[in-house]
Amino acid sequence: MINFNGECFNNLKSVPEELLLNLDSLPIHVNHIIAIKGKISLLESHYFSIMASLRRFRVKIPMYYTLNFFQEQTDNLSKLEDNKEELKKITIKFYRTHNPAPNSAVTSICFLMQIDDLYMGGEDINLTLYKDHYVFADEFSNLFQTNESLRKLGQVFAYENGFRASLLLNHHKRLAESTHGAVFLILEEGIHTPALTEGGVNSVIRHALIEFLNNKNKAAVIETEIPTFSILQSREIFLISAEYGWTNVDQFRRKVFEKKESEIIRKAYVFTPMAVLTFTVKISVGSKCCPGSYTRSTKTTNTHSVKSYAKMAKCALAS
Repeated sequence: MINFNGECFNNLKSVPEELLLNLDSLPIHVNHIIAIKGKISLLESHYFSIMASLRRFRVKIPMYYTLNFFQEQTDNLSKLEDNKEELKKITIKFYRTHNPAPNSAVTSICFLMQIDDLYMGGEDINLTLYKDHYVFADEFSNLFQTNESLRKLGQVFAYENGFRASLLLNHHKRLAESTHGAVFLILEEGIHTPALTEGGVNSVIRHALIEFLNNKNKAAVIETEIPTFSILQSREIFLISAEYGWTNVDQFRRKVFEKKESEIIRKAYVFTPMAVLTFTVKISVGSKCCPGSYTRSTKTTNTHSVKSYAKMAKCALAS
């Protein structure tokens, strides 16, 4: 099922041709949201993240793009699904629609919303390292769409060489993210994940997991710079994203990883009511009040509530 700009259709073939003409270019922003038993998780965090990201792409955001509007759109799409007991993934893609007005480069936008199944059961995969191209370690790389082509290339590279996913490096040759989402390494010192200043995607589900682990005293998550040799020093590695779900890494090169601690974390996180996870997210904020403007320090971060996402989105809209 899909929702195109507020109208629900069975598939893209059912969408009128005049609407499909708006999809003649690549999406400017993509967001993945998890639905559990028909309920949208972390929607408020996703909403403010979406609004701030759209503002950074300098598009005209309709006034009716409110939190309640997106709540209604996701609810309408979820209600059309027969099986509400399973995890679902709602993908929202935003497109530029019309040519800009005279003497202006600002364009209008529309959205395409699609619902699919999602697996959070901890699939085991083998990893490789993609080194043909690198993620640039700056704040613009924190937006999902910035390095989407690079992630697709890394995915193709993995499949061509008999692997399921690839790790992506930044231009400093340090770990940034993976083709399957954020990377978490379980080391002797604790759980490490690349800091956002390393160029990975600033995803809501990543923040929610970090906050969950820190608040529940499950483990201390260290956001830092991770050199490639740390991969082989890890006891366990897992990946997480709202697009691919939860993925345990079984093997990298000749190193076979355990999955005991990863599975404990996965079960505790996945089966925790998502309402508990909506209250706080962790982000690093730079001098400007705008998502994606992060400090260069990888040792300290500021913890903000979801209200901070709203504040940053408001400041971004005012800029």
